[in-house]
Amino acid sequence: MPLDCNETFRSLNTGLPDDVARLKAAGYYDEAIARIDARLAEDWTSTQNGPNRAANPTPQGVDAQRIALLAQREMMCRLPREYPYTEAQAVARMQSLVRDFTLEEFRALDRAGRVDWRFVEGVKHYQKRFAETLLDTDPAYGARRLDPGPDGSAARARRRAVHEQMVRTGSASARITVESSIGMSDTAFDAALARAKAQGRDSVHVRAWLPVAAACDTQSDLSIDFASEQPTHVAPADAPQRTVFWEADLTQNRSFTLRYSYTQTARYADPLSFEPDPVQPDFDTGEEAPHIVFTPYLRALAAQLTEGVTSPAEKARRFYDYITLNVRYHYQPAYFVLEDIPTRCAADRRGDCGIMALTFITLCRIAGIPARWQSGLAVGPDKCGCHDWAMFYIAPKGWMYADCSYGGSMARAGEEELRRHYFGNLDPGRMVANRAFEAPFDPPMTGFRADPYDNQCGEIEADGVGLYGDDVVTAKETLRYEEK
Repeated sequence: MPLDCNETFRSLNTGLPDDVARLKAAGYYDEAIARIDARLAEDWTSTQNGPNRAANPTPQGVDAQRIALLAQREMMCRLPREYPYTEAQAVARMQSLVRDFTLEEFRALDRAGRVDWRFVEGVKHYQKRFAETLLDTDPAYGARRLDPGPDGSAARARRRAVHEQMVRTGSASARITVESSIGMSDTAFDAALARAKAQGRDSVHVRAWLPVAAACDTQSDLSIDFASEQPTHVAPADAPQRTVFWEADLTQNRSFTLRYSYTQTARYADPLSFEPDPVQPDFDTGEEAPHIVFTPYLRALAAQLTEGVTSPAEKARRFYDYITLNVRYHYQPAYFVLEDIPTRCAADRRGDCGIMALTFITLCRIAGIPARWQSGLAVGPDKCGCHDWAMFYIAPKGWMYADCSYGGSMARAGEEELRRHYFGNLDPGRMVANRAFEAPFDPPMTGFRADPYDNQCGEIEADGVGLYGDDVVTAKETLRYEEK
């Protein structure tokens, strides 16, 4: 490959050749991949055997497009696994979860844009977590669940208490211990071992990365308390995407486990309570392909939302309000298969925590407001889940936070004070592992990552091939959460 394969995504915005784009849109992925392979082979032959490269530097297209085709090829290999359900299968799944659910009801949801789908071989297939989206975000379906889940009132009560403490004392802290693990499924390991033996080897060369708490303004007293075996490398505490790394030759399948502790401190900030400096900094205000891109749609939206507004804090608030009050929460396919995330979120008005964060960051940057990515886990006494949010900078106050996903959740629950809390603030129930979007690991992966942009559950590769989906088994658990 011409470069780190995970870097190929930075060229996605060059687009696809028209014939390949039409095949991809219709879900004819095998034929699209065959055309990509043929085009890449032609490019290589023309470059190596054709006229002098200096005289003919783009025999079949620009380098960026050839590089992007490598990413697109892998995306199309993965897309069918992200959209596994036919209409009949999707309806059957909903009927197994929701009382008295009908085909007509499903089709009405489809027409209203409430279920995510793509063509696979010319037939509509539905995203693998579409049912969870409906059940977790629509009270009407929550009330019809055959197996009712928690109503979220206890979690909201804890957040109200944290908010009140932060307003009263200026901060809230917790000492947290998390345990996580990653490994190959038995099926994936057996297949990898069989391939290795066919090549004359008796083991699988495995490399694994797990996210770990990084040093940042809100995290302190970091410690690694336990590892199932001696790590090969621990990334520096200030790494953009901090990981613990193992490398081993395995004759039998096993997972890698990590336990770590840290103190998380959330400090209260009201972005509208101070006068912004007349001149603001310009760091972290540029584009970062392929997703933080100033498309015409986003430029027009940013201009419309901020018309007549001069305060950067008020501009940021308007972006936050637009997302939290208009974007419907939808579980997403792997970010690996997505393109132009913020434009799609703003136009379709749906997304998950990371998609909302990227949209907020991009709108802020268009308006000249420095904005950054941050992610890791949302943790608590009874939870440990993946989560993403955003940071934005207003001088003289400095960096503050925007959690559009939590804000949107509070809006759906009618908790306006808590919705406002997450513009400027977080809560101490966080683990920050990543402070940059699309940052490489230390050491970098050889193969394609499961997520080339973010890292919340970890990554693993076998004999240089990155694994994803059901081939990977991960777990994470909060072992201790002590409010301070």
